[in-house]
Amino acid sequence: MNLTITIPDSYKLYFNNKDIEKEIKKNNALMLYKQEKISIEKASELAEINIYDFMLECKINQIPVIDYTEEEIIEEFEKIRERNK
Repeated sequence: MNLTITIPDSYKLYFNNKDIEKEIKKNNALMLYKQEKISIEKASELAEINIYDFMLECKINQIPVIDYTEEEIIEEFEKIRERNK
């Protein structure tokens, strides 16, 4: 799908045309991932970067990649301990 949007000329001070497109794709992917509408794999694909670079972008933007509660982490560790007995 192609979409055409008008960007104010003032953005040219900060980005060239290719950088604007990359930035919009990345920010859209981050937003959709944060809202749990797409997986991290789909988000990295949408952003057109590898999954590790997308995870770094998540960290920079304070978006959790692993979203476990403390109780869930403790439960997982207990399951691992039981399997290793």
